[in-house]
Amino acid sequence: MISDQLATGHRVGFAIARRQVVLEIADRLKEAFTHLKVIAVCQGHTQDVIGDLIVCTTHQLYRYTGYFDVLVIDEPDAFPFKGNDVLKGIASRSCRRSTVYLTATPDNELKDRVINDELSYLYLSKRPHGNDLCVPEVFCGSDLSIGIYGFVWLCRLLNSGKRVLLFVPSRKTGVLFYTVLKHFFKTCNVSSLTENKDEIIGAFKKGEYDLCITTSILERGITIPDVQVLVWKADNGVFDEAALTQISGRVGRSPLAPRGECLFLTNTRNRNVDSCIKEIVRANND
Repeated sequence: MISDQLATGHRVGFAIARRQVVLEIADRLKEAFTHLKVIAVCQGHTQDVIGDLIVCTTHQLYRYTGYFDVLVIDEPDAFPFKGNDVLKGIASRSCRRSTVYLTATPDNELKDRVINDELSYLYLSKRPHGNDLCVPEVFCGSDLSIGIYGFVWLCRLLNSGKRVLLFVPSRKTGVLFYTVLKHFFKTCNVSSLTENKDEIIGAFKKGEYDLCITTSILERGITIPDVQVLVWKADNGVFDEAALTQISGRVGRSPLAPRGECLFLTNTRNRNVDSCIKEIVRANND
C-alpha cells in the first residue's frame, strides 16, 4: 500500500504511539525503501522533519496539518493514543484523504466502526513467513514456585544461547530482578524512565546482553530475531488481554527464527491469560 501510494505521488505518514517503536519501524522502512529519504520524527529526532516517508509519534503529527494523503496509524489501541481525543484530533487534521489502522489487538471502538461500516476490515491471521503464532505456556503457583520454575526456564534457554525478554509489571520489580539476575546472566533493565534506553535496547539486539528485563514499554513493535519471552505475574492487572497478546507476539517474528517459547508465570489463572491464549489458538486455526 505504501509503495502504491508513493508511486502515485501521494504523501504517506506512518504514526505510532510510542517513541521506541518509531525508531524500530523507521529502520525497517529504510531497509524496504532504500531509494527514499525515510525519517523518524520523535523526541530527540526533530532536527529534520521533512522526507519522502515520515515515521513519527502521534504527538508529532501536529507538525503536519493537512500534509498527508495517506496516514498509517500503527497500534491505535495502545497508550497514549487510545482514548485520547486530542491526539485523535491531531491525527485527523494531518490527513487529507485516507487513514489506515494497523493492529493485532483492535479495541471495541475500532470493532464498532467496522460493524457500522465506517471502516473496511482486512484480517490476516498468518505472519508473512507462514508459521503459527507462539502459544504461551502457563505455570501457576505461589511466588516461590513460579520463581523457581522461571529461573530454571531462564537457565535452560540462556545457557543454550537464546536471548530472553523478561516482562515485569512494575519498574520496582524490574530493579529488584536486575539486582539479582545480573549475577547469573548478562542482564540489562529498561523502563520508561531509563535515560539511555535506546542504547541499551540496541546493545541487547546486538547480543551484548542475553536477558533484558522490561516493563510493558517493549510490548509492541520491537523485533528481535530468535528472542524468547517470560512474563512475571501475567495475572497482574497491568497485563490485559491485548498486552499479553502483543507481548507473546515478540516471539517468532523473524523468518530466520519463526518459532520460540513464551512462558506466563501466574499466581492465578485469570480471564486475560485465558482469553489471550484462546485468541492465539483461534488465529492459528483460521
